[in-house]
Amino acid sequence: MHQLHNCPICNSQTINSYIQTTAQMHSSKELFNFDQCAECQLVFLNPRVELDELKNYYTSHYLPYRGSEAWGKFEKLVEGSQQKLDLKRVQRVRDTHLISSESLILDVGCGKPSFLKACQQKLHCQAMGIDFSNEGWKEQEASFEGLDLRVAEIKELSSNLQPDVITMWHYLEHDYTPLENLTYLKSIAKPSTTLVIEVPNFDSTSRKKYNENWAGWHTPRHISLFSPNNIEMLLNKSGWKVTKLLTHGTMDPYLLYWMSEMEKKGIQWDKNMEDEFWNFMVGMVQFMPKKWMEKKSSLGIMTVIATPN
Repeated sequence: MHQLHNCPICNSQTINSYIQTTAQMHSSKELFNFDQCAECQLVFLNPRVELDELKNYYTSHYLPYRGSEAWGKFEKLVEGSQQKLDLKRVQRVRDTHLISSESLILDVGCGKPSFLKACQQKLHCQAMGIDFSNEGWKEQEASFEGLDLRVAEIKELSSNLQPDVITMWHYLEHDYTPLENLTYLKSIAKPSTTLVIEVPNFDSTSRKKYNENWAGWHTPRHISLFSPNNIEMLLNKSGWKVTKLLTHGTMDPYLLYWMSEMEKKGIQWDKNMEDEFWNFMVGMVQFMPKKWMEKKSSLGIMTVIATPN
């Protein structure tokens, strides 16, 4: 475990323990500590798991890696919801940047690169994705033909890359060195590059409702829990200017509520999820009235759009 003595955003030494939470989507009940900075209010895992040990927390209990197959006979329905999410993300890109066939979209932390495939099909542009492993696309190369997919870190990207759009869909909260990586991305961007970041919002109703069971902790995989003020501070320090900050995202905030309820219930995350499906759907319908308010009060997700400063 690696202990920090300063806030990773503002470098303040005035940090105090905020909450302890158990490992989520994992078989152990190991406790982890999150500190909060008294200056910028950033909440961050401290101490943190060493990077080479992190793979131990991506097991069969980790639902995103299991994907739609985890839902048994409902697999096709779950696949359809992922396709809708990808199209919402394509639309977010289209709304923030004029895309041509020459444009390059770089997706950082691409996982299973279905979003990039949708960009390729709908926007007819160049698409590149990086991740720390090829788990999301190995043995599926034919499905993702034409995409530039690499196992790489941000600092390994070419200084001549000059992407037109950089997307981070729930990546930044996992990043061990967000200030350094955002600074490097600024150095390889064009003056016109658009950066799109979607992350959990610490300053949200779901976090306040579920406390230590909030799925946004995603313990110990999430390193930083951002609020609007400190994510803007982080971007400013790394050379970016925030042009828009939304209190919602493309991800359905109901997922955070549902996962939080499951953590509270103590579900076995490696089981066949078929028997949770109908309760999941009923809960989604009941949640719909809440979603009408998400543009005024964050339910758990936020989106930041930025350009080089």
